[in-house]
Order: sequence, then structure tokens, then C-alpha cells
Amino acid sequence: MKSLESRFPKKRVLITGATSGFGEALAFALAERGWKVAVTGRKLDAVKHTANEVTRRGGKGLGLQLEVREKAQWEVVRQKLHKAWGGIDILVNNAGVADVNRMVDLSDNDWESLLSTNLDGVINGCRTYAPDMVKQKSGYILNIASAAGLLSMPEMANYSVSKAGVIALSETLYTELSTANIGVTVLCPSGFKSSLLDKAAQNRGNTAELSVGARIVQKDMDKGKHTSETVAAFAIKEIEKGNLYSIPQAEYKLIWAAKRLAPNTFYKAVGWLYRNRLGPFAN
Repeated sequence: MKSLESRFPKKRVLITGATSGFGEALAFALAERGWKVAVTGRKLDAVKHTANEVTRRGGKGLGLQLEVREKAQWEVVRQKLHKAWGGIDILVNNAGVADVNRMVDLSDNDWESLLSTNLDGVINGCRTYAPDMVKQKSGYILNIASAAGLLSMPEMANYSVSKAGVIALSETLYTELSTANIGVTVLCPSGFKSSLLDKAAQNRGNTAELSVGARIVQKDMDKGKHTSETVAAFAIKEIEKGNLYSIPQAEYKLIWAAKRLAPNTFYKAVGWLYRNRLGPFAN
């Protein structure tokens, strides 16, 4: 297992959604290892603040405003990083939003706004940087998905679809880009201590608090041992190992294995528990 620094001595990384939560924690972890970190996000003030903190922690921060839904903005960022650093070694597609509701209650905007960020944003990042990595015959892509993309639980339809799409894209790229010495990892955590549900609640109001999906995620956040910092450390190790699938919580590895082993039985059991509000769906 090679360290990131031995594989990528120029130590250049771009992280989307890097001004809070996992993205910020990963930026700080790499800063402490001396990396050049391109911090991107929607709000320029927050981007600059995090970039300055990266520099203070021993890295070299560069704050760039980026709306991941806009392909043209990706190209602007690419040109700026090419001029500043000659490119990047690692792309982290982290920017995302959460939502929780029954599928029949989701509006057109609920679907479009979430998919444009969670899925199109990742596609835009990969389409922007994969060609450069192929040319340099080196690079790594870390895509942030979710256990929701592996398990597709009720009342999380648009979120699960977006994350399942990220997983499918990562699986394809893992094979295609291997011919150019480019690695791909898709991180699939369940809930960990962060502000993810707070943002969902702001967008949807009380529905987020009452949703079955939200309660499952909240329980994981409250009872789980993981934080943004521990998940960031886990992700770095997974990149060094070159693993495609990365699931920080051991219990979700077992649940995913059960689904793959007996998918029909798995969803019959999930449906029964959901209808009777038992197990993870209990009030």
C-alpha cells in the first residue's frame, strides 16, 4: 500500500463542498500532510475562510467559487488550477444535498434540484478532469455517495437515486480509467455526526424531522462513533488501498452483503418492517 504522497509527490487535490462537514475535514487532514488543497464551494467568503485555514494548518489553500451543477464553471476552475499548479492529482466530488420524503410527495423541483447537484455535479467533475488524468497517466477520483445508494430505503427516493447513480458511474470509471493508472473510490457512509439533516430540515421544514428515512439517518448520527474527521481519515486509507467500494460503518457492510446475497428476501423483509413500523422504522 503506497502512501498518497509517494504516489502523488506534487500533492494537489480539488475538493468540492469543502467548506463544512466531511469536505472541510478532508481538506484539513490533507493540509496537515502538506498538500495543496483547492477548496471549492458556492459561497466565496466560506471558501476563502477554509482555504486560509488549510494554509494555517500546513498546506497551501486556494479558494475557488464553484457551482458544481454548472459545467462552464468547472472549466473556469480547471483553467485556474492549471495556471496555478499545472493541474491536480486527486479530485474529490463531495458537494451534495440531502432530502427525505415519500416518492409520491416529491415535486418536480425536489427531483431536479437534488439530482442536478448530487449526480450531475459529480458527472461534471469527472468529465472535466478524467481527460487530463488520462493524458498525464496518473490521478485519483474519490466520489462521495452514501449507504442510501446501496440499500435504497423508503422515503429517500430522490436521494437514493442520486447516490446510486454516483456508485454506477464510479464502477464504470474504475474499470475504464484503470488503463491509464487512475484509481477510483466511491465512499458510501451511513449517517455520521454532521449538519447534513439540518440542511434538509431547512429546505423541507417538519417533513424532514418526521420522515422514516430521516429518523434512520439521525439514529446513525446520534449512536454512531464516526465524525467528519474519522470518515475523512478512513477515506484517505481507502484511497491508499485502491478500494473501489468504501463503507466506513461495519454494520452497513453486513446489511449490503445480505441484500446482495438474497435481494428478494431482503426487500420483502424491509417492506414488512416498514408497513408494521418495526425495527429501523419504529417511531
